[in-house]
Amino acid sequence: MLKRHLLWLPLMAWVGLAHADNAEMREKLKEIMPNVTVESIEPVANTGLYEVIIKGEIVYFSEDMQYVFQGDVIELQSRENITENKRVSLRKNALNALNEADMVVYEPKKTDYNLTVFTDIDCGYCRKLHNQMAEYNALGIRIRYLAFPRAGIDSEAFEKAEAVWCSTDRQQAMTDAKNGRDVHSEDCKSPVQAQYELGRRLGVTGTPSLFLDSGEMLPGYVPPARLKKLLDSKAAS
Repeated sequence: MLKRHLLWLPLMAWVGLAHADNAEMREKLKEIMPNVTVESIEPVANTGLYEVIIKGEIVYFSEDMQYVFQGDVIELQSRENITENKRVSLRKNALNALNEADMVVYEPKKTDYNLTVFTDIDCGYCRKLHNQMAEYNALGIRIRYLAFPRAGIDSEAFEKAEAVWCSTDRQQAMTDAKNGRDVHSEDCKSPVQAQYELGRRLGVTGTPSLFLDSGEMLPGYVPPARLKKLLDSKAAS
């Protein structure tokens, strides 16, 4: 999360450039926050607000750069949540950029839907989902696992995830680990930490967290038949 005491106060104290274009705003933000990477700056329709992405987080600045806030922007007439739409878009782009060689993938005979799941080895509902993997696959749902050890880096959960991802047979190692069996593997340069940090950036706070290819997140376990019905409904709409 952004450290607000480092970000807000200098900005609130500074009277900025009226009607600044994106390049001017980017340069001024660079002066104020030299150690922060601004990923994008875009105007929000005709609101006078500018949407700024910093470390995957969405913040808004007034055009004169005197005010900044975090929160959802909703267009009242249409009830469209502009901020959530952007979050979904950012998630979609982040997921599309991933390398499946760094995942644990369970393939159905015929794929109708692709689901990316942040999982923790010891999470009860993660284990329940995994034990129903054959049912998901039979319904045409392809599961791609990413690691999200809920206890964080340098925890036992993190070590268990690394043991799975460093195994020569990740699928079997995942099944063994989720059934409480020890997994022994050689040390390797695993993607576990990067996946954990990506999960936090995408808003994952618990596991399992399910992501559709659209970038929409389903924060929790969904039984196979209900998930298939949900995915069918979304595809139809």
